[in-house]
Amino acid sequence: MTKFTEKQQAFIDSKAAGATHRDAAIAAGYTMASANVRASELMRRPDIKTAIKAAGVTITPDKHAMPRKHYADALQFMVDTMNSPQMPVAMRFEAAKALLPYQHARLGEKGKKETAKDRAREIVGKPKFAPKGAPPQLRIVE
Repeated sequence: MTKFTEKQQAFIDSKAAGATHRDAAIAAGYTMASANVRASELMRRPDIKTAIKAAGVTITPDKHAMPRKHYADALQFMVDTMNSPQMPVAMRFEAAKALLPYQHARLGEKGKKETAKDRAREIVGKPKFAPKGAPPQLRIVE
């Protein structure tokens, strides 16, 4: 029997569970950009085809089930995918990467006009002739 790498075995498991070629490659840890090519290369190998047929009976299709059946919001779907321990790490990483712009702003996102407005607000907040410290204490002198 042929020894498979960790990614190849994950691909075999996902294919046996009923995933498409591309989805199985992504679940195995291949990048989204190269998933179609890698899946095609793996499916051309006869030893992988026989391993998929042999594993088809033992693997359950609900291995990567989501907690909800229906999502009204795509953002919530991505959050659940990222937090699901049943999902492969590569899939969770891709979900986390896709969620970043929605949860954290980039540091250099301000334009010239926004920077100028912020600077103007800082200047306006400090009046030019404002007293520098606390006002003097008034006392009655006898």
